[in-house]
Amino acid sequence: MRRLVLLAAGFVYMVALIEAIRAGVAWWRGELLAPGPLDIALVAALPVLVWIWWRYISPFGCAKGACLTQDKRPGAGQD
Repeated sequence: MRRLVLLAAGFVYMVALIEAIRAGVAWWRGELLAPGPLDIALVAALPVLVWIWWRYISPFGCAKGACLTQDKRPGAGQD
């Protein structure tokens, strides 16, 4: 059951991220002449969605210890 919930949450997150990018690009290009409440919410949520992607999903994020200094990594100093 937990896998199903995580799969559904991941799907909802990716759809929200893709739609937020679409709305953000349309806003940037000036194609949103009269943005609706959903477009405004998606553009406003884009920084948060990108931060979540960068922090927890991206291979460049800090969740795997990539941005930790050598002495703060797990197992550091145990020679």
